[in-house]
Amino acid sequence: MNRIPAGSRIALDTVAFIYFLERHPTHYKSAKDLFERIEKGTIEAVASTLVLTELLVPAFRAEDLSSAQEVFRLVSHFPHLELIEVTASIAYNASRIRAESSLRTPDSLNLTTALMEQVDWFVTNDKAFTRIPGLPLKIGLFSHR
Repeated sequence: MNRIPAGSRIALDTVAFIYFLERHPTHYKSAKDLFERIEKGTIEAVASTLVLTELLVPAFRAEDLSSAQEVFRLVSHFPHLELIEVTASIAYNASRIRAESSLRTPDSLNLTTALMEQVDWFVTNDKAFTRIPGLPLKIGLFSHR
């Protein structure tokens, strides 16, 4: 993720949060570096509120309310990260993207949020996004070091 230039505005897929919060054995360092850049304001970030839904499910399944609250607090108050509500317009456009691609509904909503926020980069690790032609943003994939 170091190739994302300073001053960029990015959108984060849920997997970026998972790699960071769960200290993924392969991708944690890249995710940590990315979130440090966001925290410092070197880059600005947005994410759909859908990421909260996806991130909180494991804690609620485990009946770990404390963990759910901690993740919610961390994500919703992270410096230089704006959570974007899923609006009717986002839902409408996500359905079109879903119909025209192989993306699942959550992926379509996250990508549509990125597009409507006019970000420079969409950070994910799902190569399906790279197969969508004509996107006006770059897809940032976590490297496999």
